[in-house]
Amino acid sequence: MLEKQSALTDIMLRKLKPTGERYEHTDTVATGLRARVSSKGKVSFILKARNAASQLKTVTLGTYPEMSLKEAREKASNSRRDLKAGKDINSEKRQLRHAAAQTASLRELIGEFEERFAPSKKIWQPRGPRTTRSGARQSIERVYARLLDRDVIGITDEEFAHAVTSYKSFKPTGVKTTSNGQASRARAYLGPVLDWAAGRKTFSKIGASRSPKLDVISLATTHDPATDDPTITGKRKRVLTEAELKAVLPMLTYPAPKLGNLRLEGKSDYRPIAMRFLLYTAARLEEVCTMRWDEIGRANGVWHKPSVKSTKGGPRSQDLPLSEAAMSLLRQLPGWENAKSGELVFPNATGKGELGNWSRYQTALHEATGTTDWHRHDLRRTGATIMLSLKVPASTIEQILAHTNPLKGDNVGGTASHYLQIARVLQNTRDPQEEALATLAEALDMISKG
Repeated sequence: MLEKQSALTDIMLRKLKPTGERYEHTDTVATGLRARVSSKGKVSFILKARNAASQLKTVTLGTYPEMSLKEAREKASNSRRDLKAGKDINSEKRQLRHAAAQTASLRELIGEFEERFAPSKKIWQPRGPRTTRSGARQSIERVYARLLDRDVIGITDEEFAHAVTSYKSFKPTGVKTTSNGQASRARAYLGPVLDWAAGRKTFSKIGASRSPKLDVISLATTHDPATDDPTITGKRKRVLTEAELKAVLPMLTYPAPKLGNLRLEGKSDYRPIAMRFLLYTAARLEEVCTMRWDEIGRANGVWHKPSVKSTKGGPRSQDLPLSEAAMSLLRQLPGWENAKSGELVFPNATGKGELGNWSRYQTALHEATGTTDWHRHDLRRTGATIMLSLKVPASTIEQILAHTNPLKGDNVGGTASHYLQIARVLQNTRDPQEEALATLAEALDMISKG
């Protein structure tokens, strides 16, 4: 192997070229420091020095230019002292590499992902006061229960696939004959976890994935059981009929009416009135459940949503002008006068957490109204369908649903929405969205009264 000797400089290091074989350039400033050039031109700093037993050892310090020449000389000096003091530097480095390469169980990996992404992804946030686990984690742990304590690197795609195809619901509803929908959701939640661990797809950029990365399989190679299940038709299209709304609307009041064997007192149950507000605004359920009093503009009647779901461009906010019916609903709630600005508009029975236990309430509501096969998410679609039937422009409905940014097409900055709100107050104008929601509220009132 070719060796050269002179004082290393940055100019010299940048000019080092591959020769087809490895060679070294010895530094005359720092004793034992050498620049090693691989056959392909990669430059690394190494130290050749004797240990306490006078044995010649080679220690890799780092690569250039990630490690500067100054850093290399300092590290070479420190490493040479450590060798003389009896330290086995290479053994310690091997132990560190081994520790870094240690993998995690599937359960531990899920926990890491949950901790990392809970602040930005609602499905990975704790479901309620009684559990610290998120909805996504609970779903994954049910479907992949037998694999949770396995080394995630050792789990094959066949084992992941078998867990999904063999899953049986631990709590059958008696309505669905398969558990493919639950298994499909768990698979959808786990896929990004494994991609994050391996640094794939959206996590391929430096710093976006787990460190260190793990050589885990991709669920893209496994089958989604929902794709060939005839009972799962994909996107829901359920819309409540006029007769169903006539039966349901009288129940959506505050205080909540008595339903079946529900034990919650009417003044503590905000679920029915939250569902009516959802109908009045065509909002998403999670937006209504997380709504806070300081998001309501009492002067201009605008609901400021700090973050709305977006399929493109990342999260964004929305300012939704409310109808008088929606504002009147809010004024009738105890929190209008008494709540602090940061408190929830529709809290759970404790008064502090978000609304929950929807399935039990939905079942009682179905029995009381004689309706079936719909849930609270269908109310948003129903509101949009009524507005479309009443000749509300589709573009206005899209704005209300927050599917599009109404200012983007006009090349207007996002901060302009604040000025548009002020203009509405000063000019006493009526926003097309507010007018559409007022029309929706009037139609619902007519349906309710028959």
